[in-house]
Amino acid sequence: MKTVKYVRDCLRGSLNIDAYARRKLSRFLDGPDTLQIRALRNVPPNKYRSSTLALLVWTIGIIRLFFSPTGYCLLPFALGLIAYATVAMDTPMRVMVLIFFSVFFVEMIFGFLYRPRIELIRTMPERVRSKSRFKIGFTLRNRRRVPGWDIWVDPFAYASGLETERYATVPELPGKAEVKLESTVFAKRRGRYLIYSTRAESHFPFNLFKWNCRRKRDSRQLFVYPAYTSLSKVDLPLGVRTQAEGMARYSKIGESMELMGVRDYRDGDDIRHIDWRGTARIGSFVVKEFEENELKRIALVTDTYIPIPPFWRRFRYVAQESEELEAALELTAALAEYFSHGEAAVELFAVGPEVHHFETGRGTNNFDALCDILSGIEPSPSPALSQLEPEVFRNISDVGGAVVILIGDDQERRNFVGKLRESGVSLRVFLISDNPTGEIPAEWFVISPQAIRSGKVKSL
Repeated sequence: MKTVKYVRDCLRGSLNIDAYARRKLSRFLDGPDTLQIRALRNVPPNKYRSSTLALLVWTIGIIRLFFSPTGYCLLPFALGLIAYATVAMDTPMRVMVLIFFSVFFVEMIFGFLYRPRIELIRTMPERVRSKSRFKIGFTLRNRRRVPGWDIWVDPFAYASGLETERYATVPELPGKAEVKLESTVFAKRRGRYLIYSTRAESHFPFNLFKWNCRRKRDSRQLFVYPAYTSLSKVDLPLGVRTQAEGMARYSKIGESMELMGVRDYRDGDDIRHIDWRGTARIGSFVVKEFEENELKRIALVTDTYIPIPPFWRRFRYVAQESEELEAALELTAALAEYFSHGEAAVELFAVGPEVHHFETGRGTNNFDALCDILSGIEPSPSPALSQLEPEVFRNISDVGGAVVILIGDDQERRNFVGKLRESGVSLRVFLISDNPTGEIPAEWFVISPQAIRSGKVKSL
């Protein structure tokens, strides 16, 4: 028995070591958080990621961690000068080497003495709109009695889709002092971005080295949702079904029901509806009776299929930002926002590499959750509308009315629309295209992506 237990413990230990090694390898292949490369991070599971590229990115990230831009620009020149001075007998060249060594030595001594030890607190929004600017607030508290000089907070690029327009800096932070700073960031593109843990850097005294400190376990995710334009009017498809129980199904908080009157209390009635004033006046329990509002339900189906160019079909192709897809997602967000005001409850079906199914009710919380989904939708490299599971298709059919947003016109998309019509779903179909090819069905509405993205589409 002891032998069996020993073997079992050894196997369990080897499995733990193997899982640990896999996590570390995956973390290495992701690259450093301060230098996020799309080719390493945005890769489907079980796909090859180049270890050579990861090693190169980590090397650049480590150099940028300890050297300022001035420092790592001078580093190759200094190394070449030292190499030349070791073989050359020219005395002035050796004097230049001594000068370089002296500057670097003084930089290291004073930089070490005044290195920052700062308590950092960062406040930032959870989600922002694309093409907008937002503020990130920082609270810095010097933990040393020695002042900090030339302090920069989060001086790195957060991600490729985020551009820092104004960094949070302070020329001097006295000992044991506290200061509040702010940086301005521009959200260039929709997406989900990992924001690295807060870091403060000092470039004192000669801006060659970086002396930094950071707040660990402060990483967070930022959702950048589509930059939609609010709609003033939307004509729902005929046949959109309503249900009285929709209020209970989607949202209970904040719903208002019209008071019809009062009646005698019966077993099973909700005691929260007891009218205490009427009860005291009559002498027996009476309850308030409400008229329950009906809530319309509508399916919102968004297409994300972008064909891969023939030459790249054999390779791991990463689709670039598509004008049609971004316009479709902006229109989806605008429709969802319009319906969130109480016009209808939305069931979103974003059809791509994976089907996103989300049911909303009334209120901003549901709309925020839907925006979080839209922020992370990736283009689909293969047709997905025709591959919907029967259960998902039945869910769309049960709603009775649907708005379908297409970013292309082909036979598979037309078959999907036709199948929905045959199942009794009342449709409004929007084709996002500048120059549609072929004859477009009369019931389809063609909208230019530039019109959507420029805010010209305000009613549908």
